[in-house]
Amino acid sequence: MLKFAKAALLLFWLLALANLAWPFAGAYLGWIALTLLLVHGLEIALLHRRLSRRPQPWRERLLVLLFGVLHLRGMAA
Repeated sequence: MLKFAKAALLLFWLLALANLAWPFAGAYLGWIALTLLLVHGLEIALLHRRLSRRPQPWRERLLVLLFGVLHLRGMAA
């Protein structure tokens, strides 16, 4: 189930990027993507210490930026 949710979120990001180049969903998709990006950025800021202890912290931050809580659920505590 987690892989399906990550795939759906990745599809959302791809659609949001495509919407920047060829607007097809109006401004709504852009505002939703911006809001989600801000929320995921806040997650990175709040979990900075935990992510810094990981072997590749830059990779973990990127994955949290893309998948948010879905990636955090898959991480070992």
